[in-house]
Amino acid sequence: MFEDKWFPVARADELVLRHVFHAQLHGVELALWRTDKGEVNAWENRCPHRGMRLTLGVNTGKSLKCQYHGWQFHSGDGQCSVIPSVADGSIPHSACAKNFSVTEKNGFVWVNLTRDYLSEPSTLTHAFGLPSSVLRSITVNAPLALVQAQLQRFCHYDRHVDRQTFQVREDGLMVHVCWQEYMLQTIEVLFMLQPAHTEKTLIHVMCNQSDDELKWTHRINQALTNLKLELEAGRDVRQEEPVIAPQPVQALPRWLPARVIERKEIAEQVASFRLHLPSFNRFKGIEAGAHIDVRTPQGLVRQFSLVEWDTKAQELLIGVKLEPKSRGGSTFLYNHVKVDSVLEISAPRNHFRLVPGKGGLLIAGGIGVAPIVAMANQLAHEKLPYHLHYFVRNIYSRAFVDQLNKLANVSFYQAMQADQVAGQLKTILAKVSTEQPNVYICGPKGLLDTALRVIQENGWSHIQVRHELFSNRVDHRDEHTFKVTLAKSGQSYIIPSGVSITDALREYGVHIETSCEQGVCGTCYTKVLSGKLDHKDAYLSEEEKQSGDCMMPCVSRSASDDLVLDI
Repeated sequence: MFEDKWFPVARADELVLRHVFHAQLHGVELALWRTDKGEVNAWENRCPHRGMRLTLGVNTGKSLKCQYHGWQFHSGDGQCSVIPSVADGSIPHSACAKNFSVTEKNGFVWVNLTRDYLSEPSTLTHAFGLPSSVLRSITVNAPLALVQAQLQRFCHYDRHVDRQTFQVREDGLMVHVCWQEYMLQTIEVLFMLQPAHTEKTLIHVMCNQSDDELKWTHRINQALTNLKLELEAGRDVRQEEPVIAPQPVQALPRWLPARVIERKEIAEQVASFRLHLPSFNRFKGIEAGAHIDVRTPQGLVRQFSLVEWDTKAQELLIGVKLEPKSRGGSTFLYNHVKVDSVLEISAPRNHFRLVPGKGGLLIAGGIGVAPIVAMANQLAHEKLPYHLHYFVRNIYSRAFVDQLNKLANVSFYQAMQADQVAGQLKTILAKVSTEQPNVYICGPKGLLDTALRVIQENGWSHIQVRHELFSNRVDHRDEHTFKVTLAKSGQSYIIPSGVSITDALREYGVHIETSCEQGVCGTCYTKVLSGKLDHKDAYLSEEEKQSGDCMMPCVSRSASDDLVLDI
């Protein structure tokens, strides 16, 4: 629906801290807001829960809070981070504000209604010089083409303009005018147009007269007011219904090149990789718990948590463990990736965030310490209470020791049998209070299962566990053959026992994007229209699984003979 184009939607100074600014582009209402760190967000002005306008909400400095039911959406990816009515923190991954590409250049905020982009904002690529001062914007209730045509006659609306020296040029949605006055002084004015909707256009203005901005603001604004009155005379100005934005088009490939600038052996069969990216455009709002996808030259995709990140240096730190039962991903990265190798990575995603403003108990096993280290650092930085408990096979298995040594409140456990681990977890979890109930676990599935069993056996219902897994053991016993129908094409396909839905459809020429192929990462998330489901993933919450309207087809199957997918 929307082209890969950038449009100015606000002056940069209109996005003040702790404020939400309302804008409109092609009929789509936008909520623009700036974090306390200065990061700018452009979201559709609708809460995904009940459709309440987000511009009526509260900018907390890190997230946007809807005033209706108090849902909070995190800067950057728009992922929901707080639902007050969900006590255990099991927030659906699909609860996400619709966000658009946004950048801040030359005194303006620019939005591209595609998710990613190939173009640049016009002020970086136009054919004429860029004026220095940003003046007041003005709204005209008239179509874009009409406003653009009238701006070419700007000299008719300002009686001081010398018509003999007046020149006008166009470049896309920009109109550049210039003339001479007062001892051959050249006046330049640049008009940038924002099509709010079919019958409303905003004119943003820049001028090269920075010495007396107030004078020129008044003069240019008076001329544009004359233009506005002429265009709106006799027009039926009516309120347009907002357009519901489609999912943004992804113009750029999913993968970004990242060069390895450092490789270190940090533990037994564990290496760390520091990656440098040429651009951090898509890396806003990174917080502890985030991970990236890494694609090897063989096409294998694996997920790795971010241990550290530096937006100024444009660097990320990840850890890779050589798994004995590796399917090829970790083996290639560990054995063959060296300094100056170039990897393909995705933008970060985060389904393992800390609860805002709350401390927590951190439990890690093996390489699962990667996101836990980042969480401990964030909690320490925010001066919130935490204690990190790290389980490893032996002293040589400890990863990211340099980072751990800089932290307070870290306990190590090694060479423990299964019953000893359970006993130690019982001692650790017994200290979790109702005031600080949040527990974060990352590591082998056995560690998580043991912790959950200990909590259940002791009746500690107040403990709220959040976890992340990067592997998932899938039981293929008792699987049966079933039929899958794709609703949008009407085609039906047979899925044999022992073959995943994604693999079977791929053989038929139907491709569902996958990554981990273990039901862990969420890449293949698919809506279900009918059918009974046999969930085998470790990604969806229990609430999402019970709803029966979504699945991870890389591992999950149909428990009925027929399944209809919304693809």
